[in-house]
Amino acid sequence: MNTSTGTNTHPATMYIQVDGANYRPEPICLYAALSGIRKARKSAKAVDAVNVYAFTGRDGSALHVAYIHYTPGHWWDVNEVFYIYEIPTHALTDL
Repeated sequence: MNTSTGTNTHPATMYIQVDGANYRPEPICLYAALSGIRKARKSAKAVDAVNVYAFTGRDGSALHVAYIHYTPGHWWDVNEVFYIYEIPTHALTDL
């Protein structure tokens, strides 16, 4: 990973919600976030929606938020799963 561009110092953050229960945000590397989004876009049977939005973060920085909604029954004994990735825009443009 290229540390000179800041992609390692400003990781993406992944939020997961399963059947209404929120899990602790997890910092992940940019490439893991992009891979998760790409994989979800290719999984038409398992994924109901993949949306990416441009936002301004709480600190005023540019941010991209990816929202993934998995179809009910994709996981055993789970009805609803959401993944949300927050990715600093500068990390995307530094690639």
